[in-house]
Amino acid sequence: MASVNPLEITTAQGLQGLETLIAEVDKLVSLPDIYYRLEEAIVDPASTTDKIAELLRSDPDLCARMLRMANSVFYSFPTRIETVERAVSVIGLRQIRELVLITSVVRAFEGIPDELVNMSTFWEHSVAVGIMAQALGKQARIANAGNFYIPGLLHDIGRLVMYLKLPGLTHQLLLEREATACSIFQLERNLLGYSHTEIGARLLESWKLPQSIWEPVATHHKPASSGEFASAACAIHIADCWVNTNRAGSTGSCYLLEMDQDALQLIGIDIAELHQIGLEAAGQTQEIVRQFMAH
Repeated sequence: MASVNPLEITTAQGLQGLETLIAEVDKLVSLPDIYYRLEEAIVDPASTTDKIAELLRSDPDLCARMLRMANSVFYSFPTRIETVERAVSVIGLRQIRELVLITSVVRAFEGIPDELVNMSTFWEHSVAVGIMAQALGKQARIANAGNFYIPGLLHDIGRLVMYLKLPGLTHQLLLEREATACSIFQLERNLLGYSHTEIGARLLESWKLPQSIWEPVATHHKPASSGEFASAACAIHIADCWVNTNRAGSTGSCYLLEMDQDALQLIGIDIAELHQIGLEAAGQTQEIVRQFMAH
């Protein structure tokens, strides 16, 4: 990661400040060229599995990480995936794209110092929310629930931007939280005019990821405002609240979140089901995080 020059909080305030923040962080972290080349190859009708495998092999580090994650308990493929060629033929292009995206994002943020955030616990929280959001969607028989994992995983990516470019803000927010009992989310909005949710969504949008990913990230604290993607936002919100309450990792905000009852009603999950799904998600999380953090 390139050298980080923190921004003054006043520089980052307001909508113009948000754009400045995103422009600054984009100089430090971005998706690799291989991700966009893979996107082009996947939509090209002339592409073959051999061509896609050759493209993936051009980044050996990414390939190694992707294969480790492909063999994690979350994907549970019936046989071990040993080669890129087998990954392309067995896993399928949608999940190949998903694995490359996850691998690329984890790698992009590896340089954040431990004194700002423990990346292992950050990803533990994020993975647990992603797994649980997808499981909630499937339990509720929502048609596109398989797509909830990625926005769930990335729901707090805006916090990483804040740690990188506004490191002094986190301490200030915690002091304000102790003094006022307001949520960190609301305090961010009070100080900046926006929150980590808008930061994360704006970054993902700048990376040209689809609205089905960045909009639930933007609205997971206010899921009823998500319109077309309300089901994903509600599932992520519920999962985030459960994971925070049950202390499965941390993205830096150690305070409990109040669960939106309308979100719970929209998903249609009762508390007993919710707790069981949460426990199962937490049980899968540790192994997946080990794969994330392995080099």
